[in-house]
Amino acid sequence: MASVDRLMSPGEAATYLGVALSTLNNWRVLRTGPSYTKAGRLVRYRESSLAAYLTSRSVSTSDQNAGKAGAA
Repeated sequence: MASVDRLMSPGEAATYLGVALSTLNNWRVLRTGPSYTKAGRLVRYRESSLAAYLTSRSVSTSDQNAGKAGAA
């Protein structure tokens, strides 16, 4: 049996991402945030889409010169 990808309300998604609901709404309007689904007027976010969004925003800190004073 396949696992079900949970749908979250905008409030739940904002909590999951650790951002304010207004930030998530702005991202949706600007089309810069995570993908979402609309069912009529309802906006819902798939948990897998939120996880993928966070993964896509990961920043690598493995650079040898990162954080060293005077590094160019």
